[in-house]
Amino acid sequence: MDTCRLDHLTGLLDQAVAQFDGPEIAALLRRGSRPGAGRDWVSNLPGESAAVLARAFSCRALLANIAQDAHGRLEDANAPALSLRAVLEDPAARAAVDGLKTVPVLTAHPTEVRRRCVVDRELEIGRLLAAGEEAGLAREVALLWRTRLHRPERITVRDEIRNALSTVRQSMLPALVDLYSDWSTLGEAGRFPPVLKLGSWLGGDRDGHPGVDGDSLRLALRSQSRVILDFYAGELRALWSDLALSTAYLEVGEAVRALAAADPNPSPHRADEPYRLALEHIFNRLSASAQRLAGGPVAFALGPSTAEPYTGPEAFAADLQVIADSLAAWGGEALVGARLETLLEVIRACGFHLLSVDLRQNADVHEVVVAELLARAGVEPDYLALDEPARVRVLLGEFAHDRPLRSPFITYSAVATRELAILDAAAEAVRAYGSAAIGAYVVSKSATVSDLLEPLALLAQVGLARGGPTPSAEIRVTPLFETIADLENGPGVIAAWLELPLAGSLLGAAPRQEVMLGYSDSNKDGGFLASRRGAALAASRLAQVCAAAGVRLQLFHGRGGSVGRGGGPAAEAVLAQPAGTVQGGHRITEQGEMIARRYGDRSTARRNLDGLAAATLLATLKTETDPAALEHAAAADRLAAAAFRAFRALAYDDPGFEDFFWAATPVAEIAELNVGSRPASRTQSRRIEDLRAIPWVFAWSQARFMLPAWYGIASGAREGGVELDCLRDMHRRWDWFGSVTASMELALAQSDMGLAERYAALSPDRSAAERIFERIRAEHADAVALALAIRDGECLLDDRPDLRDSVQLGRRFAEPLNHLQLELLARRRGGDGAEAVRLGVQLTIGGVAASLRNTG
Repeated sequence: MDTCRLDHLTGLLDQAVAQFDGPEIAALLRRGSRPGAGRDWVSNLPGESAAVLARAFSCRALLANIAQDAHGRLEDANAPALSLRAVLEDPAARAAVDGLKTVPVLTAHPTEVRRRCVVDRELEIGRLLAAGEEAGLAREVALLWRTRLHRPERITVRDEIRNALSTVRQSMLPALVDLYSDWSTLGEAGRFPPVLKLGSWLGGDRDGHPGVDGDSLRLALRSQSRVILDFYAGELRALWSDLALSTAYLEVGEAVRALAAADPNPSPHRADEPYRLALEHIFNRLSASAQRLAGGPVAFALGPSTAEPYTGPEAFAADLQVIADSLAAWGGEALVGARLETLLEVIRACGFHLLSVDLRQNADVHEVVVAELLARAGVEPDYLALDEPARVRVLLGEFAHDRPLRSPFITYSAVATRELAILDAAAEAVRAYGSAAIGAYVVSKSATVSDLLEPLALLAQVGLARGGPTPSAEIRVTPLFETIADLENGPGVIAAWLELPLAGSLLGAAPRQEVMLGYSDSNKDGGFLASRRGAALAASRLAQVCAAAGVRLQLFHGRGGSVGRGGGPAAEAVLAQPAGTVQGGHRITEQGEMIARRYGDRSTARRNLDGLAAATLLATLKTETDPAALEHAAAADRLAAAAFRAFRALAYDDPGFEDFFWAATPVAEIAELNVGSRPASRTQSRRIEDLRAIPWVFAWSQARFMLPAWYGIASGAREGGVELDCLRDMHRRWDWFGSVTASMELALAQSDMGLAERYAALSPDRSAAERIFERIRAEHADAVALALAIRDGECLLDDRPDLRDSVQLGRRFAEPLNHLQLELLARRRGGDGAEAVRLGVQLTIGGVAASLRNTG
C-alpha cells in the first residue's frame, strides 16, 4: 500500500494531539508508534496520560483503516469484480435467475465498538481523502481527536435500529437502487426479478435480550418504513420533474387519464400534463400511506394528505405500472430512462417495509409459554413432563382445529405476556405492511420437531397460523442448529418434520424449507474445523433430506465477522458451499463492524451486494465433478473429529482452562463495554458453556491468541492420520477446504505468541498458566508449519501480498495498544480502581479491534 496517505493522516493527528494535549503527549505518541518501540514507555505512565494515549493510538488505527480503504477502493475500481451481470452471460444462469433470492440480514450482535458519530467522521475523512480536498482534512482529523470514542452508557435497541438504518439510508439502499438500475435491461419484457432483498434482526431478535419486545418491533418497522417511503417520494418528485409531457405532443393512455382525474385538486397550469397530475395523485396516496405506517407525511409533502392510503406496495406499484405501460405504448419510454422501471423493481424488493425483520427466540422459552397456555386452557396439565412423541401429538392436536388456547379473560405470567405481546406486534405488522415485513421466525437451540411446532402454536394465538383441514401460516418457522450435536442431528429433525402432513400443508404448493446453520456456538462448542465441517455436512445432508421430500432447501448462514465465528469474504463463503446446497434462495447474517466495513459507502456496498447475488447464482449452478470428492470428504471427517477432540481436551477437559481464560484475556472488561444492548453471557456463571460466542472470540483476539480460528487443526491432522499429500490435494482441488485453510492462515498471521505470553502471565496461577500456554504455543507452531506446508509457502500470507501488507499494518498499529492494555490490566487486576485505568482499558480494546479489524 502507498503509505503517503497514511503518513499524511497520522501527521495531522499528531498535530491535533500536540495542539490540544501538549507536546509531551505528542512525543509519547510518536515514541510508542516507532517500530520496535517495545513496552518500556508504558511502565510509569500516569493513568490519565495512559487513557489519553489509548485514545490517540486508537485514532491512529482508525486513520490507518481509512487510508487502507481508500487504497482498496482504487484497486477495486481497476480490478474485475464478481458481478451478476457477468454471470448472466451464461444461458444456464439466465434460466435460473427467476428463482434467485439473496438476502443479507443485518443483526445487532455487539461487535461494533465504534460509535455511530465516529463511523460518520471516518466516512467523511475517507471522502475528503479520495476527493483530494486537503483543506477539510485537518479539520476533520481534529474533530475525530476531540470526539469521544467510548460509550459511557449501554447502547439501546433504539440506538441499534437508528445506527443500522443510517448505513441503509446512506449507502445500502442507494447501492441497491444502482444495481436494479443496472439489471433493469436484463429482464424479460423489461422486468427483472427481485433477486436481492434486505433483512434485519433489529427489533425482532429477543433471544436472551430483555430489551426487545413488541414496541421495539413496531419502532423498527416504522423507522424502516419512513426511510423507504421517503425514498419513493423523492423518486416520484424526480419523475414529476421529468414527465412534464403535454398531450399536445404525446398521446396518453386512458388509464393514465383516469389517474390524473382522480386528483381532487388538479392544477389548472398542468391540465395538459396528465402524467404530472397522475404522479401528484400517486404522491398524495403515498403520503397518506406514510401517515398510517410511519407516523407522518413523506418527505417533500407540504402537509398531511387526505387521499386514500395504498392498501400495500402492490397497489402503489400498479399505479406506477399504468404510467410505465402508457409511456411504452405511446413512445415515451425513452424520455424517462431506467428510473421508472428501477423504481418498480425496488418496490418489488423493498415494499413498504424496506427490510424484512426476523423474529428470534430460544426454544426453551417457547416450551415454557406453550406449557402455560395448554395448562390454562385445560388441554394438557404438564406439557413439560411429556416426552418428545407425546409433545408432538399434543401440538398436532391443536392444529386439527382452529380454536385458540389464549383467552382474553386470563392473566398470564410475565414471560407468556411478553412473548404474546411481540407476536401481537408481528400480526399488526403483517396487516399493515404485508407478509413480507416479517422474514421468518428463527428458533434458536432447535433440537426436536416440537421445537418447530411450538412457535407455530404461538403464532396461531395471534392469527398468523391456522389449523383445521388445511393448516397454513403467514410466517415461516426457521430452525437454527448451532452446536456440533445440533448440526449432526439437524437433518434427522428436518426429515421427521417433513414427514408430517402438517408440514406439507404449511409449506404450500411450491414448498421451500429454510434452515439456519450457526457458526458461533458450534465453534465455541467444538473448535474452528469441527464447526466448519459440521455446518458443511449438515448442509449436504439437509439438501438430501429435502430432495427426498420434494422440498427445496433454503439455507440461512449465521456467520459472524471474525474467522472464529464463520467470518470472511461473504461471496467466497457462498461459493465454497457444498454442491447442491444453495438452491436459488440464500440468506446470510451481517453484523457489527462488518456492516459498516462491507456496506459503509455506496461503491463498496454495491460491489459486495452484487458479488453476493452473483455468488448465490453461481453456487446454485454448482455441481460436484471431482472424482476424489469422496476420499477428500472422508479425510475431512477424520480431521474434524480429531480436531474436535483436541479442542475439547483444552477448552473443556483441562480443569485450569476456565480460570486461565478469564485471567489471560480481557473478557471481563469486554463484558463492561457498552457496545451492544445484549448481555455478554446467558447466565451469571463463568462457565465457557454459558458465555456467548462473541465475547469468547473477542477476548482471544484482544489477547492476540486468535485461538478459536485455528486451535486443533494441527493436532487433528496428526491424530486423524491425514497425510500432508492428502491435505495439499484437498487444498488445491476443494474450494471448501481452501477457504478453511485460507481463513486459518489469516488468523495465524494476526496472532502474536509473544504478546499472548504476556497476557498469560496475568494469570495468578502461574503453574497452570505456563502449562496451558505451552500447550497453546506448541499447537500454534504446528498450525503455522502445517498451513505453510499445505501450500508450499515460505511465510504466512505470502500468496496474498495485499492481505499480508494489511495484516502487517494492523499488527503495527495494534502493538502499542496491546502494551498499554497489558499495563492497565495489570494495574486493574492489582487493585487500581481509578476511572482513568478503567477507561484506558476500554479504549485499548476498541483500538486493538480497529487495528486488527477483528472483534467477535
